[in-house]
Order: sequence, then structure tokens, then C-alpha cells
Amino acid sequence: MKVRKMVIGIRSAREWASEVKRGLKRGVSGQRLAARETVHFESAAAVRNFFSDRRLELLRAIREYRPRSIKQLAELVGRDLKNVNDEVHYLTRLGLVELEAEHGVASKGRKAPRVVCDELELRIPL
Repeated sequence: MKVRKMVIGIRSAREWASEVKRGLKRGVSGQRLAARETVHFESAAAVRNFFSDRRLELLRAIREYRPRSIKQLAELVGRDLKNVNDEVHYLTRLGLVELEAEHGVASKGRKAPRVVCDELELRIPL
């Protein structure tokens, strides 16, 4: 099985904008763009905030137990549904979790959270 790695790093808004410009120029000129699985934060404080024990617990529980819904995930980790729902949607916005729609008559519109990577790598430039 291939391990999908997500890289977490620190990058200023200026550095991010510069990379976007380079990517746009390459895309317009017909060059192929490399697929990247990265999430960047603007400061070390933001990275520390992201790596809370409770957030990592959710990622691990999603990966290990593959819950059928956010409600089931909240029950598995023994946390309030609203807080878990907020955390899952935050992780979804970052691209670390996807919500998979369940099919069938009894699904009731449930969406199952799924972690999109097997490993997180932290890179901090000096």
C-alpha cells in the first residue's frame, strides 16, 4: 500500500502569493504543474494550534474506526457532537478530511468522514 503523505509547513502570505504566481505562469505556458499535498500556515503559533491532542485524536479515530457519520465519531471519542462537527469541517477545509456521502434509503443524508492521508510531515524552515 502506498502511503499518502500530507506536508504541513510554515509560509508567509508573501511567499504563498509568489508561489501562486509562478504556478500560474507555468500553467499558462503549458507546463505541467506538480501535484502537491501540502497545507501551509503563516506562523509557528498557528501550527501549534493545529496540532492539538484532541484534533490528532479525531484524525486517528477517523482513520482507525472509519465512522459512518460525524455523530458516530463524536460517540467514539466521547466528545460533544457540535464540537466534533466544527473540528471535522475545519479539517475538511484544510483538505485533511473528506466527507463521503452515504448511499441508500436509510442513509438519511449522512456523510462519513475520511482521512485523505496516512502520514503528516511537519516542515519548518529556519
